[in-house]
Amino acid sequence: MLELLYGLVSMSWHTRFLVDTAVYYGLVAIVALSLGFMYRRAGVPFLGCSVPVMMGGLTVSTVAMRLAFIAAAAAGVELLPYASDSDWVYNNEQNVGLVNEFLESRPLLCLGFIAFILAASVALGAASGWLISRPAIGLGPVYIMMVTLTIPNFASILGRVVIPLSGGTLGVYVPNFLAFYRGEKSFVVLALVLLTLLGVFLILRAVEGSPLGMLIGAVRDDEVAAASLGKDVVRVRETAVIIGSGLMALSGALLSFYFSYVVECNFSNHQWSLWPLFIIIIGGGGDAGTLLGVAAVEALRRAIILYKESIIDVIFFPIVYLEVMLRSLLMLVFLFLRLRLSGGVFSASPWASAHDERDTQPARRYISADKRIGSGFEGGLGVPEGEENGAGL
Repeated sequence: MLELLYGLVSMSWHTRFLVDTAVYYGLVAIVALSLGFMYRRAGVPFLGCSVPVMMGGLTVSTVAMRLAFIAAAAAGVELLPYASDSDWVYNNEQNVGLVNEFLESRPLLCLGFIAFILAASVALGAASGWLISRPAIGLGPVYIMMVTLTIPNFASILGRVVIPLSGGTLGVYVPNFLAFYRGEKSFVVLALVLLTLLGVFLILRAVEGSPLGMLIGAVRDDEVAAASLGKDVVRVRETAVIIGSGLMALSGALLSFYFSYVVECNFSNHQWSLWPLFIIIIGGGGDAGTLLGVAAVEALRRAIILYKESIIDVIFFPIVYLEVMLRSLLMLVFLFLRLRLSGGVFSASPWASAHDERDTQPARRYISADKRIGSGFEGGLGVPEGEENGAGL
């Protein structure tokens, strides 16, 4: 009966291709929206997106899987040894299979694991984003870009060398926390990805419209003016990085759910940092432009996959390099176009950068903002009484 059920819900390659495209669209959109929030709203060019995403995946392979092993062993499931590095890798497939059988009849436990993984991913992703940006967060944008673009290389080395994290270069299978669902898991993961994307979108919109979002925008517009009015510029930037990095980590956890497998090479900086950066460039920084940019990028990448056999006959180099070369070429083209256009290709409003949005009299902007955010932050912006209308400026 089970074989018949699985046969009925098995997907053709067309359906699998569409589901895979939709899942990746949602995962990349989560990262791109979070990066857009950090750059567009806070003026922080964070290029280490792969680290929070990897932390989301490692939450599944390092923390949740061990907890699942402990729960299964406590229920009487006889697992193979997994304490040593070699046992952790080579007994992994058998142990995960036993744990999946254990989880099939425990839907509440599975849902509890999913909720725990998502919450822990946000916490660990936020901590990792803060950690890699901390050395340069008080300096200029160039230093932040340099540091956050370099440190992910060290993080990827740790992912390959430290076996207990994700099995080194071989990777590890992870338990199917949707094992209680007898149908095709991909549809459930797709629904979960889209719901998470909607949640991330609403959270970022709520933050941008909150007093905290106004303060972050004030620091972006003129950090000197904000600091002179008593605001801790570094702390505000760190808050923006923590919010964005925590949300990015959800993509790594959901990717692990989709594949039921975690390996370090799935979290490359090329995939999770440079493509989202390109999306921000062509999307103009706005939410709608970012979502359209993700669609354009995913369409390009899927076209390469779909027509790779025909492409191989045309190019003179391995096709694995084509995606990287196209991204680099297109990034240069759109950067040149940006010099002649007022916004991104899919942007309805002018491109928002740290300098483009400055008012001719920025102090008046902060004075008016003080009335809105002073009650939410101790001391407000500290504008003396009688200067609300700019008198004395």
